[in-house]
Amino acid sequence: MKNRNMIFDFTQCYPKRKEPGLEWHDCSAIGGSRLYCSRDAEEKIKALIAPAGVSGIHFIDSGDYHYISKIMTDFIKEPFTLVLIDHHTDMQDASLGGDILSCGNWAKKVLQENPYLQRLVLIGQEKKALDKLQSGARQQETDGKLVEISYEELKNGIAHEKIKELPDEVPVYISIDKDVLDEKYAVTNWDQGKMSMGMLEQILKTLVTEYDVIGVDICGMYPEENSLPEYLRAERVNIRSDEELYRFLQKNLMGSSTNII
Repeated sequence: MKNRNMIFDFTQCYPKRKEPGLEWHDCSAIGGSRLYCSRDAEEKIKALIAPAGVSGIHFIDSGDYHYISKIMTDFIKEPFTLVLIDHHTDMQDASLGGDILSCGNWAKKVLQENPYLQRLVLIGQEKKALDKLQSGARQQETDGKLVEISYEELKNGIAHEKIKELPDEVPVYISIDKDVLDEKYAVTNWDQGKMSMGMLEQILKTLVTEYDVIGVDICGMYPEENSLPEYLRAERVNIRSDEELYRFLQKNLMGSSTNII
């Protein structure tokens, strides 16, 4: 069986050692892929995903490549809920104009274009960021599919009840950007939130307990081309958090529909 757990390494930020159950893809030669995804880059990324599909745990480099989550979900051909755990909403308009896919607009494109999407759940953004999504336009564009769970709601304990209100007959795809975490747990090249690893794992445990999980992706590495001292510090922190999340997901997805072997 094709290995379903994969690393997509664009910036050489992952250790080159072999990890049991993880297939490493060197994506450094894929041009037109940083921040914005060209048509050619999209086709090459699709070709890497297609043999195994989206069922598994996928590490997708820094947040500059978070748009891979949109490409992943394009492979889902059944009703599903997308859960985005991120410090940012990734619901921007394309800043270069036109229809180009980017790390900032991919979630909005899934919401507007994917006919199988039932809910888009934004988790972990600050309330002030969610308020910037204009309420009138949001209702018109999202057709009631958007669910917002702010960091403030996570802290006051009502978020888990909102998660449990999602339709339980619909499986979920989970996308995690580690910039949602406090810098104690991850170091990214984007501004970060204040979530603890324990809080993130509790959210994930609620999701995998209540719903079938189609797949999971994780971004939020620190590109190697940035300053060397900061990169070395980030590497230590990020590899530790990736390993913890990988072990946690392997343990807790055993009863889910996701094939992690």
